[in-house]
Amino acid sequence: MMSSTPALSSPLISQGQKAGHIQVIFGPMFSGKTTELMRRMKRYQIANYKCIVIKYAKDTRYDEGGIATHDRQTLPAVAATELKELQRLSEEYEIIGIDEGQFFPDVVSFCDYMAEKGKVVIVAALDGTFQRKGFGDILNLVPLAENVIKLSAVCMTCNSDGHFTKRMTTDQSVEVIGGADIYQAVCRDCFRSPIKKSPRKSPYPSPAKLKLKSPSKNGETPIVLGERSVNTLENSINRQLFVTNPPKV
Repeated sequence: MMSSTPALSSPLISQGQKAGHIQVIFGPMFSGKTTELMRRMKRYQIANYKCIVIKYAKDTRYDEGGIATHDRQTLPAVAATELKELQRLSEEYEIIGIDEGQFFPDVVSFCDYMAEKGKVVIVAALDGTFQRKGFGDILNLVPLAENVIKLSAVCMTCNSDGHFTKRMTTDQSVEVIGGADIYQAVCRDCFRSPIKKSPRKSPYPSPAKLKLKSPSKNGETPIVLGERSVNTLENSINRQLFVTNPPKV
């Protein structure tokens, strides 16, 4: 199923169903991919499934010990540069969440393997680069997935729907990790127009100016969704998120 609708319903495991499946959340930057990944993972957590979240190790923009949205919601995660590093650990869990899936070179083979093992794999990823080309191997996941959606952002120039990511620097490298200081979500017309700063200032500090402390305790790396505790977000944002204390493994 391919959809761009903002009203999302997460596929859940059917009663008695043991077969695994793959869910893919595509979209440009600032479209809410990580937020949607968190929402789905928490639904499974509430249903008492054993969950693990995996993040890209080089993405430390907002939080070193977990995944984080641009508005600073965080969720504990284990970091890796290749998913095969966590294959044995992941086999111990029922639900596997992967953030920034486009950066993992083995994302397709890993997800397919885990789904064949009966796991539910949820991947949030950019579908395209700043040049509007397929990002790495991620698009090859589409024919293997049971559920695929593409989210849209708001164009940061004209406020229409933004379906593409535009880089505001001259760096031509594909993997340049950054936030609103480097990238904009734009529509088709604004993608073609000369680069200019958004007329609207972000209410959130740039990643270079702020990093949240990891929710882990005693220096331990949080890797799973365990018991829930409520942690108020910084900057008096009127929102709360369930942050978890991982059980010992």
